[in-house]
Amino acid sequence: MGAPGLDDIIALATGPVLGRPALKYVHQRLDEEIRSIGGYYKVLEEGVLDFDGRKVLYVLKGAHVDTSCCGEGGLGFISVPGYLSSWKSFTNEDGLAVSEVERVRGKEIQKRLRGILSKKYPYINVIDFD
Repeated sequence: MGAPGLDDIIALATGPVLGRPALKYVHQRLDEEIRSIGGYYKVLEEGVLDFDGRKVLYVLKGAHVDTSCCGEGGLGFISVPGYLSSWKSFTNEDGLAVSEVERVRGKEIQKRLRGILSKKYPYINVIDFD
């Protein structure tokens, strides 16, 4: 048997949490516009943090308002889908990779993660736990 792959390592590091089903997270293509009525956002970067013996997925995004009646603007923000249960373990009908995550719960844990991400991205003020 060969060396373990990334999925094996993540499974060992995260493990299942009893009573909490994994949620599906669809990985969007980097730097591709995802349009809405007032503008669009782009996924600029995906990353994984080692945190308390587990892996946490975060996504750096940029939003731009360009079709609003009130003018143009933009902002950057970070979404934290959660702890990784599986990494890109299958693809959806659009050919996009799908991972499984567990939400990050608890105000204190979220506060600690905000602190880590704020140091890494000091220009980002909005950090959302999906």
